[in-house]
Amino acid sequence: MASRGYAELSPPEAEHAILELPTNRAEYVGVLQDIGDYPARSPIGHRVPTDDEVRALKSSVGRWRAVVLLEDERALRAAACLFSRLFVLDPFYDTGALLYAAWHDPLIKDEHSRRLAEQAGLLVRAAPLLNAGTAVLAPDHLPGSWNPRPGWRKPRLTQDPHQLAGWAIRTSLVLLYWADRLDALVCTARPDVIAALDVALGPRAATCSVDIHEPNRIDDAQVQREASAEHLCHRWREVRRVGRRRARAYLHDVAYEMASIAELMRRTQPSGEWRLSLGETSLPEPAMLIRRVLNGQDPDRDPPLPRKKLKRRPLCLVPASP
Repeated sequence: MASRGYAELSPPEAEHAILELPTNRAEYVGVLQDIGDYPARSPIGHRVPTDDEVRALKSSVGRWRAVVLLEDERALRAAACLFSRLFVLDPFYDTGALLYAAWHDPLIKDEHSRRLAEQAGLLVRAAPLLNAGTAVLAPDHLPGSWNPRPGWRKPRLTQDPHQLAGWAIRTSLVLLYWADRLDALVCTARPDVIAALDVALGPRAATCSVDIHEPNRIDDAQVQREASAEHLCHRWREVRRVGRRRARAYLHDVAYEMASIAELMRRTQPSGEWRLSLGETSLPEPAMLIRRVLNGQDPDRDPPLPRKKLKRRPLCLVPASP
């Protein structure tokens, strides 16, 4: 995106520019080839993260880290100063199907061009964090054992409610999966994903409240982060020391340390109440949980779902009132 000049545009301008790309099919295909690393990577089949990719992400600088959705602006704003490193789920991670369709379909599908434009606008909006290295992109991917629908795409808001609920569960599981693999927290402010996280974590999750000061804009968050870098580094080390234990007895200590970090940002906005939740050492079997929701069934009905063991207890930060 940056090499083609889109990073210099505002999010609406970038989205509009991408929407106009299909009028020049060669340029549209070129953008998709660049995004998909063609010809180094074939567009045939689903892209799966390699061990080297995961190892590189896991070894990133900054041990107090969070996984965030690209479209979740509120979570990006809040997390930019709360965490030393953000992993932002990359919607362009697997674009092979888009590239293949652009090569072979008689006409470029409107659905494909709109999806590309929307995601490009979101990337440009997050550019202050990505360009500064505060955030890095991580695969928006679930392993096959977690995912009953390979290649599943985000449904439209007008689609069946069960599809939307299933997608929210899928999104929450992607956040939990990568938080587990990368030793990070989950941070989201989307109401549907928060509800799905509550289902996945279950009623036994421990919770406590924490006051968070939220910057007005993403670029404001990055500016404040840079202005308070020395103090933030000290706070990040302290909260990492406490938070790595992932024990119920230390949950309030983690919340206290996070509130201390947020206090450094008190010049931005009045504080709002967020909720810090600590889950169990396992989750309901992910693929079966998604199927139950897609089928309109109660996720907690009998028989109980088998459990999927995690490396560490999931720790999630969400607004108390989305």
